[in-house]
Amino acid sequence: MDDDRLNHARLNRRGALGMLGALGAALAARPGAAAGAPALQATAAQTLDCVLSPAIEEGPFFVDERLNRSDLTTGTSDPGVKLGVPLKLTFRVHALNGSACAPLSGAHVDLWHTDATGIYSDVAPLKTVGQRFLRGYQVTGGDGGAAFTTIFPGWYPGRTPHIHVKVRTFSPTGAVAHAFTSQLYFDEAVANAVYARAPYAGRGNRDTTNTRDGLFDRAMIVSLAPSGRGYSGTFNLGLPMG
Repeated sequence: MDDDRLNHARLNRRGALGMLGALGAALAARPGAAAGAPALQATAAQTLDCVLSPAIEEGPFFVDERLNRSDLTTGTSDPGVKLGVPLKLTFRVHALNGSACAPLSGAHVDLWHTDATGIYSDVAPLKTVGQRFLRGYQVTGGDGGAAFTTIFPGWYPGRTPHIHVKVRTFSPTGAVAHAFTSQLYFDEAVANAVYARAPYAGRGNRDTTNTRDGLFDRAMIVSLAPSGRGYSGTFNLGLPMG
């Protein structure tokens, strides 16, 4: 796809999200939700409310490894993983069916992202085939929760720091019943603080910030708090299941 077609596709996607956001704002706003995030309120009889999460393209580096693990840093000696700034992420996944909202149990939540040097595992052009660092999935529990231990991702040219997330449900025969893909982003102040530390600092200044990244969506910023020598955060995902 050439640049013109790619830009056109991005504009169309953002236009659709804008219409969803206008609809959500007219229905209800979720307290504490990220600015600009479209929202749907649960019925009065329910205690939960949800945010309809924007989908963002998968990108070229997803590999369906089927690695059921919560610690994505295990099984590697890659210094770009071992020396990275620790990051703990907890997801709360909710299913949206019309105006109804409920925790989604039994869903597979996949994460994948780069090491501190901006490299993905198991990608032939990056010469990492056979390596499986910073990839894996967890199955959501009864509360829709899934937790991961990983590191803050490194940057690479043309992209702001991000983490890919894919949520899938499966039929009894193993076929994919529902699938949702998006990307998580970070506050610029946190990214700057991380990239001032080793081993990230040795790469120099990144070339792309949030506002300069054509795929960036403010609704997908995960708020992080200091935790030990790293950070931790929780993010809610609301998925349409109709």
